[in-house]
Amino acid sequence: MSRFFNPTAGNLAILAALSACLSTALGGSAFVAMRFLVTETDPVTVAFLRNVIAAIVLTTIALVIVRRWPSPRELLIMGFMGAIFFGGLQFIFANALTYTTSSRGALAYMTSPFLTLLIAAAFRIERPTRHKIIGIVLATLGVAVALGQGAGAPPDAWIGDGLILVGALITAVYGVWSNRWLRRHPPLVAVVSGVIPGSAFLYVVALATDAPAFTPELSHTGWMAVAFLGIGAAAISYTLWVWALRHTTPTLVAVALPVNPLMALIWGALLLGEQITVAILVGFALVIAGIAIANWPRKAAPA
Repeated sequence: MSRFFNPTAGNLAILAALSACLSTALGGSAFVAMRFLVTETDPVTVAFLRNVIAAIVLTTIALVIVRRWPSPRELLIMGFMGAIFFGGLQFIFANALTYTTSSRGALAYMTSPFLTLLIAAAFRIERPTRHKIIGIVLATLGVAVALGQGAGAPPDAWIGDGLILVGALITAVYGVWSNRWLRRHPPLVAVVSGVIPGSAFLYVVALATDAPAFTPELSHTGWMAVAFLGIGAAAISYTLWVWALRHTTPTLVAVALPVNPLMALIWGALLLGEQITVAILVGFALVIAGIAIANWPRKAAPA
């Protein structure tokens, strides 16, 4: 009877895909919340509050349930990469969304699966195939079509789009690099080991730039957005993403990113009144087609 209670590899892959999709759905909604908040306060404040709330929530849980922590050397390495991913990435996103819209930013972030595939191939973690190469070309074309159309875009949208592309590269590097550490330690440990130094990094940046850290002047809606960012789009989203990375390959986790711009498109239009152009919809469709082709299942070779 135990076989009914032990998850198989196939079931874990499905759960990892669902986990990644839910994580990116929260992440896409976060683009809209951050886009709203940067109109009320400094970008580094938004990034700091998102991370510090997640750090408080997840560290409290980890101290109760985690029995074995990484060695000091492992914590140092994981903390350094975490400061870049959980701290630097959110700082980049918050600043990028002062220039571009949430929908354009989320579409630019969809280059992450293909950057992940290229990096994984370079380190011989995943082998590039014809389907993957065609998918990369098609999806890259989709991003170019969507972001190349200037209608409805802010004047300096290209600056924000470029920053988001840098963030996509950081995500890809972290996704590939973190795989080995996630085989050794639980996802909660990996997130806490990264989000604490990430929050510390953002606090130092806030002090250096005279940005308010804990006491920004926000509207009631702004504080609701902060609560969503810290709990839903950080604490829950980070844990789901890292859990998915532990149970499947980095590229297959990154494939869930189309949910990100979909949520950003919907909520950006409904809550912020952002314009959805034909070019954005066409580009979005091309990106999804590229991802589908890149991950098309291969036929098993005959025995």
